[in-house]
Amino acid sequence: MTLPGHLTFGGRRMLLKYHRLLSGTGAHPPNSLSALRELLDGGAEAIEFDVHAIGGGDYLLVHDETLDRETTGTGPVAASTPASVKNLRLRGWDEAPALLSEVARILAEHRRPVKVQVDFKDQRPLPAKEVQSFLRAIEPLRSNSNLSVVVGCLGDWNLRTLRRLDSHLALGLDFLLYLDAPMPGEFPRLPLRVNVYGYLDDHPLGYMRLVPTRDYLEDRIESLCHLVPGAVEVYLRLDFIIQAHSDGINPVDVVRRALGSVLIDGWTLNADHPQTPEMLRALSVTGVDQITTDTAVQLAAYEDRKAGKPAPARGTRPHGMA
Repeated sequence: MTLPGHLTFGGRRMLLKYHRLLSGTGAHPPNSLSALRELLDGGAEAIEFDVHAIGGGDYLLVHDETLDRETTGTGPVAASTPASVKNLRLRGWDEAPALLSEVARILAEHRRPVKVQVDFKDQRPLPAKEVQSFLRAIEPLRSNSNLSVVVGCLGDWNLRTLRRLDSHLALGLDFLLYLDAPMPGEFPRLPLRVNVYGYLDDHPLGYMRLVPTRDYLEDRIESLCHLVPGAVEVYLRLDFIIQAHSDGINPVDVVRRALGSVLIDGWTLNADHPQTPEMLRALSVTGVDQITTDTAVQLAAYEDRKAGKPAPARGTRPHGMA
């Protein structure tokens, strides 16, 4: 099956990034070797998978810090070893969890262009020795000239360590832990409070309404763009894009003014959302370059003729996880 690499909506071409290696066909579990093979065989243009450090110098492809939700195992992912995880199964599937070393062997032999985002989920500050181990682990990917490799991590401190150790590594920035749109019923996380402007943001500027919301947002977004020197991609949560746009600021424009021609990704939009056409229109209007999705096959079915409805209201939550 040929998989879509992009979609055109509202006259704008947007790259489709296959989040957690999911295509939308439902044929394979997330972050799995079988899902990876489906994407590579189908011609996907941009793929993403999650990794956590485990014992033995390898990395496990899972999203959470614990094994319980995604696998038949229990306990912290960090306590696992390559041998122990191969005795587990991805929950609901008869397939063992994937290791980065296995993924690296497959991608090292791939012979078509594809952009690969490695989403490094470890947020604890990593010492240089551990960061060097990660750089060695992804070297087979970076050595393949057919692959464009970029590393993302919510822990900007780890991205800066990567930058200090390897000035050529492509990095992607997500400032979710500093500035975001609140969503009803969301689990407690950083930032800890909703400020006077209606955003999750612990910065002192948000304690009193001293400037217009537009000025506040522009200042905060511009300053956060410089957390990681030389970032080539910026990831913006769809909820945040929509709320900022409704407050009179296009965050995509602010990022481009601050960083130039970086790729800007809007995440995460899946086709089962009841307002998918409106969400696509919002992303098209704001000018994102790439959409993160678990359902690329279904999103690609939306055509330009489905555009034209008003942008979704604030607080409408797209499905999916970071």
